Amino acid sequence: MRGLTPLLRPLIVLLFVLAVDAREAAAQIPGCDVSKQFRLELVTADHWRLTGEVEIECGGQKFFANQVDVYTTENLLTADGNVVFQTADARISATRVEFNLADRTGVFHEASGIASLGERADRSMFGTLEPDIYFYGDTIDLLGSGRYKLTAGGFTTCVQPTPRWEVVTGSATISVGDYAILRNAVIRVKNVPVFYLPILYYPIQDDDRATGFLLPTYGNSTYLGQSVSNAFFWAMSRSQDVTIFHDWMFSRGQGVGAEYRYQASATSAGQMRTRWLGEKASVLDTPSGPVDTPERRSFDVTGNLTQALPGRLTARARVDYFSDIEAVQVHNYDVYRATNTQRSIDASLSGSWGSWNVGSHFRRTELFYTADQSVVAGQVPGLMASLSSRKIGPLPLFVSLQGDAGRSLYEERRFEAVTDRSMNRVDLVPQLRAPLLNAPYLSVTGNFTYRYTWYSQSLDEGGAQVPVGLARQYAQMGAEVVGPVFSRVFTPNNRLADRLKHVIEPSYSIQRTTSIDNQDQVALIGSSYDYVVGGATRLNYALTNRVLVRKDPDGGAPAAQAGSAPRELLSLTVQQSYYTDDRASQFDRDYASSYGGRRPSRLSPLQASLRASPTATISNAVRAEFDPEDYTLQSLSAGVDVRTQPVETNLTWSRQRLGADRYSNVLRGGSRLRLRDGRVGGSASFYWDVTRQTLLEQRWIGYYNAQCCGIAFEYQAYSFANTSLPIPSDRRFNISFTLAGIGTFSNLFGSFGGSRY
Repeated sequence: MRGLTPLLRPLIVLLFVLAVDAREAAAQIPGCDVSKQFRLELVTADHWRLTGEVEIECGGQKFFANQVDVYTTENLLTADGNVVFQTADARISATRVEFNLADRTGVFHEASGIASLGERADRSMFGTLEPDIYFYGDTIDLLGSGRYKLTAGGFTTCVQPTPRWEVVTGSATISVGDYAILRNAVIRVKNVPVFYLPILYYPIQDDDRATGFLLPTYGNSTYLGQSVSNAFFWAMSRSQDVTIFHDWMFSRGQGVGAEYRYQASATSAGQMRTRWLGEKASVLDTPSGPVDTPERRSFDVTGNLTQALPGRLTARARVDYFSDIEAVQVHNYDVYRATNTQRSIDASLSGSWGSWNVGSHFRRTELFYTADQSVVAGQVPGLMASLSSRKIGPLPLFVSLQGDAGRSLYEERRFEAVTDRSMNRVDLVPQLRAPLLNAPYLSVTGNFTYRYTWYSQSLDEGGAQVPVGLARQYAQMGAEVVGPVFSRVFTPNNRLADRLKHVIEPSYSIQRTTSIDNQDQVALIGSSYDYVVGGATRLNYALTNRVLVRKDPDGGAPAAQAGSAPRELLSLTVQQSYYTDDRASQFDRDYASSYGGRRPSRLSPLQASLRASPTATISNAVRAEFDPEDYTLQSLSAGVDVRTQPVETNLTWSRQRLGADRYSNVLRGGSRLRLRDGRVGGSASFYWDVTRQTLLEQRWIGYYNAQCCGIAFEYQAYSFANTSLPIPSDRRFNISFTLAGIGTFSNLFGSFGGSRY
C-alpha cells in the first residue's frame, strides 16, 4: 500500500533541475552538470531551445530529453521526445512534459515508470526479483506542494506482460508521503475485473503505518452462510492505532467491531477489542430438518492494559466479557474462545514505596453452567497491602506481611432467581522466615505464619449462612530442607555434550497447623481456599534428578571455555505428601487431583514430573499423579514441542479423572510449515475428545505468495456435539488475497488463526 511514495519522487527533480533562467542556459544550470551534446538556439527573444541529447544531472538525479524549450515570459518549460527522470530508486518516462517555473506545477503526458519498494517490502512476495512497483497514466499533473493527479492510469507490482493483478483508476489525487484518493478504481486479475470501488482512500506513508482500507476476505460457513469481511486501519500516531472491522453475513446479518492499541512507553501499553453482532431471523438447514433461528443481538469486549501513573502508581485492567454465551460458541474460530464459559472483569491500582506495596483490586468473574445458570465470584472493591521480606536487625530472621480487606462476591443465578451470599472479609498474614543453613550442598529454612481472618457472615448450627461476624485465627510453623545435594561431572566429548553434569537433589518439608475451633462456622461461598484443616501436620518429600549438558556449537574450544550456557537435558521430580489428618489430602493445592472429589487419605497422590530436551529444538514434558490407595492413575499429561526449520510441531495429550467412572481425555496438536523463504507454507491443527471419540476441531491453512501477489485458504470443521445447538458441526471456509505492498487481516471471529499471511 505504501509503494506509491517512491514512484513519484522523481517528479520533484523538476523543482531543482528545470527551474532555470533561459538566459543562463548557454552556460550551465546552477548546481547541476549539463551535457554538452546539445544545440542551443534562441528562437525568439523569450524562447530558448535545447536540442540533441539533452542530459542534466543534479545530486545523482538525471533528466533526459531530445528537446527542451524555455519560455521566459510565460515561465514555462516544455520537454519532448524520450523524456526520462531517473533517481537511485525510481525511473519515470513521458512523451511530453509541460512545467510552470513560477508556481512549480506541470503535466506529464503518457507517463509510465518503475520504483523500488526497498526494505519496507516483504520480499517473500517477490520471489528472487527485486521488490518494484510499476505505474502508468495518460497524464500525471503536478499540482504543487507535493500533490499530484494521475488520469486514466494504474499500478502493479507484477513484471509479467499481462500482470497477475493491477489497480486501474479513472483519476487519482496523490499527496506524497501521505495518501492517494482513487476514483472509479478497479482491481484486475489477469486483466479480468474482479472488484470495483467508486472511491478508494489509499495510504502511501513511508513509516509503514498507513491509514487506509485493507483487502476484503471471503468466507463460507454452515451456520453463517457466505460472508465478506472488510477492515479500515487508522494510524493515529506512532504509538497508537485503531482497526475498524465489518463482517457482512449474507444470510445471517452483520457484525461490526474495533480494535484499539497503544504503546505509550515501555511500562504503559494496552489493547482493547470489541465486537457487535446483529443476527437476523433465518431458517437453518439441519440433518433433522429446517430450524428457525430467532433474531439476536450480542456483543463482546476483550482487552488488557498496563498504565504507569504519577506517584509511583500503576493501573492494570483485563476484561473478557460477552453478552451471549451461545453467540461466543457458534461464531469463534478459536477453540479456547469458543469453549470459554467464563466472563470476567479485573482491574487494579497499586503502588510501591520502599518495601511497601499498596493497592486496590476489583474482580468479577461469572462462570456459566448453562445459558440460564451461572455463579458470580470476585472481590468488590479490595484493598491490599504487603511488606516485602525484610531482615530484622542482626538476627537471621526475615519478616513479611500481607493483608487485604474487601467484599467477597458470591452469587448463584438460576434462571430468574438470584441467591446472594456475598460478605465482607479482612485477612492479615504476618510471616517469619529463618534461613538456618545455606550451604552449596544443603539448605535449611524455618518459617512461622500467623493468619487472622474476619468474616461479616458465618454459618449457624444448622449450616445456614447468617449475618453474624466470625473471627478465625490459626498459626502454621514448619521447615524446608533441600539436600544433601550430590553431583558429578562427566566429559563425554561426543555429539550430545562436551560436559555433562548429573545432580541428585532430595527435599523435605514439614508443616504443622494449629487447631481451629470455629472452622466449621466459616462460610466458604464456593471457594475451598478458606478451608483449612486444623490440628494437622503435613510432611512432604521429593527427589529431583537433573542432567545438564554443555556443547560448543562451533566445535572449537571446550564448552566451558567458550562460555556456552548449560542446557537442561533431563529433569525428573517425584514427590508425595503425608498427612496426620486424612481430610487435609482433599485440599492440597500442590496436587491437581485433590479437588476432584478424592476421598480422605493419609497419603497424597504420587506425583511425577519429567522434562526432557534432547536438542535445543526439541522439548518434552510428562506429568502424572498416581493414587496409591486404589492404584488408579488420577491424571496424566504429555507433550512434545519440535521447533525446526521449515517445520514446527507440537502435540499434547491429557487425561484427568473426574470421578469414579468419569474421565477427561483430550489430544490436541498442530504443525506449521514454511518453505522458500515464506513464499509457500501453511499450518494444520486438531482438537480430539478421546473420551467421546469426537474430533472437536480441525483446521487447515495454506498460503502461496507469487512474485507480486498471494492467496491463502482456510478450512475448519468445528463440532457442536454435546451442545444444545441444532447443527452437529460447522464447516468453515475462508479465502484471502494479498497484493504485494497491501496487507490483509483476520476477521472479527479469528479466521486464519488470527494471523495475517
